[in-house]
Amino acid sequence: MTIHPLEHLRVGAAALDVTPPIGVAMQGYGLRYAGALADPLLANALAVGGEHVDWLLLTIDAVGLDRAFTSRVRTNIGEHLSLAPSAITIACSHTHSGPATLAHLGPVAADNSYLGFLEDRMMTVAGNSAKNLQPANWRVGVSSLAENINRRLQLGGGITLATDPDGPVDSRLRVIRIDHAGASPLKAPLALVVHYACHATTSGDEPHISADWPGVMRATLQRLYKNDGEHPIICFLQGCTGDLTHRIGRSRESWPQHFDRHTAAQSQILGRLAAAAAINASERSVEFFVESVKTVLEPLNLPFYDQSGSETTELQLVRLGPVAANPDSARASAWIIGLPGEPFTIYSTELGRQFHHEFRCDEDNVLVCGYTNDCVGYLCTPEALREGGYEATTAHQLYHRPAAFSPATKKIVFNTSGRAAKKLLTDAPTRESGIFSRRLNALNRWLSVY
Repeated sequence: MTIHPLEHLRVGAAALDVTPPIGVAMQGYGLRYAGALADPLLANALAVGGEHVDWLLLTIDAVGLDRAFTSRVRTNIGEHLSLAPSAITIACSHTHSGPATLAHLGPVAADNSYLGFLEDRMMTVAGNSAKNLQPANWRVGVSSLAENINRRLQLGGGITLATDPDGPVDSRLRVIRIDHAGASPLKAPLALVVHYACHATTSGDEPHISADWPGVMRATLQRLYKNDGEHPIICFLQGCTGDLTHRIGRSRESWPQHFDRHTAAQSQILGRLAAAAAINASERSVEFFVESVKTVLEPLNLPFYDQSGSETTELQLVRLGPVAANPDSARASAWIIGLPGEPFTIYSTELGRQFHHEFRCDEDNVLVCGYTNDCVGYLCTPEALREGGYEATTAHQLYHRPAAFSPATKKIVFNTSGRAAKKLLTDAPTRESGIFSRRLNALNRWLSVY
């Protein structure tokens, strides 16, 4: 824990190209090889702290990264920056038009040569962001973008992948805006952290390397905000999109002229719409005071459904706001909950409500993210497991797991998130001891039978 009273934390930001060569194997569907480059892939870094870095956010244009890779990267970056690995967050956009970065996804094995290149670039961009810490002002804003839609449709007595306009969805687009302290109102923001939940599959019919719609959103925001040759660094946090897709290309009613088309054209349209919503959230954002950043990494032991054994992974919680001693610290903070897979949308909406109920937080300031530090598969709801469908009955095979995760998954994640938040509102140590981790795993296995 680091506390810097009476002043905002400083921020450094950087970006670096991580585009693979043409011909690389791609993940996200079946075996494909990249035949062209549609737009570049980036690694973006945000370093936050006082005299030294206290928290580092890395956002990567990738379908996902597993914990073996991210643990090694966080350890190496931590040693270089004198930063605990638990204070480093690695979040992926989940583009289905990128290189093979997971050990196995369906029939496609990871491209180890690319992963070596990516690791080097992540080390470099992290170091670059830490070199230029500077005074900053923080703001947070929200807008609505009704271009995502639930993709689990009840049809013929079962669940099919389609679009369900009556299904649960979280259409909020949130922005954490970071400005240069004391700068002219015309100066470009230093950085924007954009959070939205929508599968990055708009360009999936083309075997072209692409950051998909998040890449178009990022480029559009940078072009619109560019001033005096400077533009903001854009860090994208993919939300809880396990049961969500995009209307364009999927919904005949919403986009008849684009129905069943998934090309760069659809990525361009959705990316521009997302940028417009992000501008709205950014320009309407309100200041919040960030004098402390605290992080905690909690173990997650997720039992498999109707199988012995479980998956060992982790949940990360970040709190940006006043010092914990401030009685208003929870309400006045922004929270980032990083989950290690593809969570369903109610993980976002209901966790926000839980934090509001328990800690008086603004629900809009609780950003729940998937694909963070690990990518273990779908985090379904108990209802989805009863209903069936791709996410509940098939997807675990593509992730090379023996079964879907048990109905207790949601309860385990919610209980762990609440416990982590309580830690960040005290001065207690934020690292789990070995004995506590073992007790936690035993508790989670017990919960799985209820």
